[in-house]
Amino acid sequence: MDKFKIVYFGSPDFAADFLEKLITDTTINKLIEVKLVVTQPDQKVGRKQILTPTPVKLVAKKYLMSKDIKFFSLSGLGVPAVIKNLYIELKDIDLVLVYAYGALIPKKILSLPKYGFWNIHPSLLPKYRGPSPIATPLINGDKTTGVTIIKMDEEIDHGPIIAQETYTIKSSDYRPDLETKLTNLAFEMFKIIIKMGVEGLGIPTARSRGILSEASTDGKRHETGPIFKLTEQNHKEATYTKKLEKSGGFISFENLKLKIENSPEKLFNLFRGLYPWPGIWTILPNGKRLKITKITMKQFNNLTIDAVQLEGKTEVDFKTFNKAYKIF
Repeated sequence: MDKFKIVYFGSPDFAADFLEKLITDTTINKLIEVKLVVTQPDQKVGRKQILTPTPVKLVAKKYLMSKDIKFFSLSGLGVPAVIKNLYIELKDIDLVLVYAYGALIPKKILSLPKYGFWNIHPSLLPKYRGPSPIATPLINGDKTTGVTIIKMDEEIDHGPIIAQETYTIKSSDYRPDLETKLTNLAFEMFKIIIKMGVEGLGIPTARSRGILSEASTDGKRHETGPIFKLTEQNHKEATYTKKLEKSGGFISFENLKLKIENSPEKLFNLFRGLYPWPGIWTILPNGKRLKITKITMKQFNNLTIDAVQLEGKTEVDFKTFNKAYKIF
């Protein structure tokens, strides 16, 4: 049997990492083939508002010729011409994999692929649905998070679960760390799912499809059929996250001093979740914006600010800054 034909939707750095694994991993290459990549359009970035492609676009373009991959950069999936093009591209596709694409996908195209659209969501659904599932558990001081792969329906992060794995959050984990670790976990999960099949979706094991001589996981051989099955989420337990905004990192100057003294753990967790953007920042008594760029949490909730960046200046260590400005 032929390999599964895959379309991939994604945009940010960690979605680009996943895509590159899909394209280059020798094990997954025996099972699937990426035919089309869809991402958000180029965005203006930074003070100079330079038009910048998404990381997923950069990875896709890197492999366009060598892997015969098509590429779409779409500004809206509700436009009739866009929908028409997607109808054409998705009619012979086995499944669409979505990881942090960043826009709603119309209901009318969700049923086009043979096995539907699958969403990789870096949380333990139904907990933390929405746009910031990696930052939120850090901000809340959670001890665990994870990855859930679902079959998408028309509601956000609502569809039945295909697979779910837990990750124990380390005290040293910042948001970029979780992005990398959860992406790696998600990729390993996807490899096993494609190899071992999904009951309820009609996806057989790779062994029964004649692609691999032996389909196995955890050292055990499975010949009786798929080991994954669709499971409905408990929607009553659903919680939701909000989109990260620059204003979300603001702490008033007086409150910042109080949190350092009275709620150091909460401040540290907020910093971990919002690092590197939007970060924690405040407005000093002189009216200038100060960003906290490095914080250390030592034993017994002993929190220290290590580095800061004053508006219009380069980053400096906090002791040097405070010696000059004598604010804290």
